[in-house]
Amino acid sequence: MDPILNDLVDLLRTRRLTSGWPPGELASTLGLSRARVSHALDDLRSLGYCFTVDAREHVHLTAAPDRMIDTEILSGLKTRVFGRHLHCYKRVGSTNTRAAELADSGAPEGTLVVAEEQVEGRGRLGRGWHSAQGLGIWSSVILRPQLPLPRAYGLSLLAALAFAEIAASELGLEVDLKWPNDGLIAGRKILGVLSELSTEKDRLRYAICGMGINVSHQLEDFPPELRRTAGSLAMAAGHPVERVAFFRVFLAAFERLYRGFRREGIAPYLDDYRRRSLLLGREVSVVLGRETIRGKAVAIDENGALIVRVGRQDRVVFAGEASLQQN
Repeated sequence: MDPILNDLVDLLRTRRLTSGWPPGELASTLGLSRARVSHALDDLRSLGYCFTVDAREHVHLTAAPDRMIDTEILSGLKTRVFGRHLHCYKRVGSTNTRAAELADSGAPEGTLVVAEEQVEGRGRLGRGWHSAQGLGIWSSVILRPQLPLPRAYGLSLLAALAFAEIAASELGLEVDLKWPNDGLIAGRKILGVLSELSTEKDRLRYAICGMGINVSHQLEDFPPELRRTAGSLAMAAGHPVERVAFFRVFLAAFERLYRGFRREGIAPYLDDYRRRSLLLGREVSVVLGRETIRGKAVAIDENGALIVRVGRQDRVVFAGEASLQQN
């Protein structure tokens, strides 16, 4: 998108509740002609921005779209790295797939891919992820941490913990975290994280951390087969939630945790994760390819692995599909 539009939106927001902007002052501040500013305002209108012009011909921003576009994501984004290289799409197959293509082409750490809709959204174990247009946050971030390969498995936990932190602080919602990648509220799944690693021998080349967050859905927006188990932030909160506003604060929280993770690993965050864990201390089943192990989830170790006690033996599980055993 034209970077002029980002600058124009930022300027308009600075006087959103005050005197507005005379067109000539907007033009001189941006170093553009008045005609170019007029064209840029038309471009913003086409994206869903609304303006009024008062009797003095001052331009006032009156409404902004809740769309996953760079003018909205970047406006007020409080990150140093995450999202500073941003790729926004109306529709993609999978944001993880697109992010991997960018990573293989040398895209820097923090490069972010977002989409209004995924038509081939992926969950764990090859499952699909329902990614309806305009209702959720479908995004992937490229990470390039320099660390031993086993420690990279903690990235999914880190993203889930950032989600739980912001859901609590911004919306007053308590999130249960189901190792390794799910966030649930009142038993309904709202967050899914899919971390995919690119390795070379025993070295991590990069990681793609894909995040699907159901935000604006109502029950009828889900396919019938998901209506018993899926939920959204709006359903849990009981009121609409602005997707982009939530996403900006989530990205800032995730980046803050990630900076600490690069220095110290997952260990400083495990107590918080354990406190929110849905599985620890309970009988679980974990599917590992063709094998299913059943036992008690007793710990999460300093690499983010789940420790399952099977009889007298502890099994260390780095990846798998875990669920509570039914009584």
